[in-house]
Parts: sequence; structure tokens; C-alpha cells
Amino acid sequence: MPALVRRLRVLLPILAGTLALAAAAPPSRVGLPRLADAGDRAAFRSWFVALADAQFYRPTPDVTDCSSLVRHAVREALRAHDAEWWRRLGVEGLPSYPDVRHPPPVQGRTWPLFRVSPSSRGEFADAATLIGLNSVPVSRNAAAARPSDLFYYRQPDGTGHLMVYVGPSVFDATARDWLVYHTGPDGSSGGEVRKVRLADLRRHPVPRWRPLEGNPAFAGVFRLSYL
Repeated sequence: MPALVRRLRVLLPILAGTLALAAAAPPSRVGLPRLADAGDRAAFRSWFVALADAQFYRPTPDVTDCSSLVRHAVREALRAHDAEWWRRLGVEGLPSYPDVRHPPPVQGRTWPLFRVSPSSRGEFADAATLIGLNSVPVSRNAAAARPSDLFYYRQPDGTGHLMVYVGPSVFDATARDWLVYHTGPDGSSGGEVRKVRLADLRRHPVPRWRPLEGNPAFAGVFRLSYL
């Protein structure tokens, strides 16, 4: 079966409004392998959350939409955080965590961190691919989210939109249920990174953005396969 057909068989059920395939398929088959041990997973989660959150305070040029926010946080969480890294990306108030000791290997000049088909990896993955091939479903109940989980929404044009659940923020202690996301370009501007409380999102004035089980646009909470 051609790779494109296999990929569509995975992605289409999600875009059509069902999580059945994703729920049935084991993460090791359609997603990335989990990180080596609990220590690496804890380190990755800490860096991922803090780096996604940091984009609200100091955005970087590589983050231009919701999926690039996730890719940025994944990529930078897996790097060695040496002095040069801190000079390049350090943000005031950003804590230091242990590094991931066994990150995926670099292959030549590329670092293929994402599954782009059931049998291959690459450096780029859009929102639907991040969910369909690089994450596993957790729940349609937003209360089940843990820091680093992804909220996935179906857009009216058939595309998807991602938000990162931060939970308690290292930059803002006024709440413990933060989410961060990039709006993406809208034709008149390049968009921006925004930060919102889950409690406020549940009351969003536009119903399709409410992370409620009765909202057909809200596909649910997903967890990256690395975790």
C-alpha cells in the first residue's frame, strides 16, 4: 500500500470526527517510541512545558502557527542545554532542568523528530500529523489533561488547531490551569502567541473554542508519544 494512502487512513478518521483508529492503534506502531525511562520523560515534559510557555513572553522567529509552537518546544526540549543554548534561547525566569539523556539521534544533517507516515520520520509535522501520528488520545474531558498535553480542535476549513496545556506556569503563579497557543496567520497579520486559563476557555464567547465534550469541534486531549 502506498505510504500516502497509509497516512490518509490514519489521519482521515481524526479529521472526520472520530478517535477510534487512534485509540485502537498502539503508540509504538503509529507514533514515536517513548523516551528511554521515567527520568527522561520527566525532563522532556518539564522543558517542553516551560519552552512552550516562554513563547508568550519571548517569541522566536520559527514559531509562526500552532504546530510550529509544538515542534519548537519538542525540538528545544530534546537539545543539550549548554551555555550556547542559554545564550541563544534563555528567557528570564526560565528554570534549568536535567537534560534528556537519550534523545533521538541526528541523521546526517537532519533531526527527524516526528513521524510523518507510519514508516518514516521527518523534521516537519502539521497539526493533524502531530495528533494522528505523534500523539495518543487521552480523553475528551479537559480535566484529564496533564502539563504538556495537547488540546486539538477541528477547524471549519478541515484543518486542525493545537493548544498546549501548561497547567501551573513558571512565569505566572496567578493560576494553575494555563494553556498557550499560536493563533496562526489570518491574512492581515502573522498572528501571535496567546495564553489563557482553562477556566476562561470553557466560557469562551465563541462556542467552538470551548473544550467541552459536547462541542463537536473539540476532538479532545492528546499526549505526545514521547511520553
